Amino acid sequence: MWQFQDFAAPTPGSACDQNAGQCYTAHWNADGHDWVCHTAGGSKGISLGDPDGSLHVNLLPVGDDTLPVATEQSVRGDVWNVTLPQGDNQYSLRLALRVIEATETRLVIEPTLSIQTLLLDTHPTLDLTALGDCGVIFDEGDTLGDGSPPISTVQLHGETGSVAVLLAPTDAPFTTDLRREGHLQLRLFGEFLEKGVIRKARPWIVLDRSKQGVSESELQAYLKRLCETPLPLTA
Repeated sequence: MWQFQDFAAPTPGSACDQNAGQCYTAHWNADGHDWVCHTAGGSKGISLGDPDGSLHVNLLPVGDDTLPVATEQSVRGDVWNVTLPQGDNQYSLRLALRVIEATETRLVIEPTLSIQTLLLDTHPTLDLTALGDCGVIFDEGDTLGDGSPPISTVQLHGETGSVAVLLAPTDAPFTTDLRREGHLQLRLFGEFLEKGVIRKARPWIVLDRSKQGVSESELQAYLKRLCETPLPLTA
């Protein structure tokens, strides 16, 4: 169950700090261990992972852009919804965060990101970043063996655990891989956005702090579940 904390105190590696302004924070407790998500917006973006910031994934604006600032949150079932309205920014952003699996050592989470603009000429992008040595486990191709469109999974290993990002056929062709040594950077969206159109991205993120990490067979199983899960209509 999600537990909330508004205007959170800063934690290392998180999106919240003293200059972030409004920042919604939600915790998910699994076997006595908290996983946490911060939604500051602005230049600080969104972050999720360990409360101490040692194993974290960030969703950040690109270049000189800033994200809208979070103004509203709610829960529907097991989904935490945060609204970041457009204001002076290029677009509005809605985050729907669903926990797929959570234990003391592993979190599998589905962030559905929905963007929309009131402007006539925008080209919004958002970077998904994490620290660690990257290696592509599956790249574009029919890795499920069933004629599926291209899918992709990138896994990275750091000092405190591993991160895997899974992209379904709805996202993989529209995501730019900008990873470099010691740093994962996947650029979401990247297409021209027409006024009034809603565009969504829905990666699955696997955070694991166990010694054995996540096996390739487990990633295949998660990817199959992702491909079989329809996009939520209300996010």
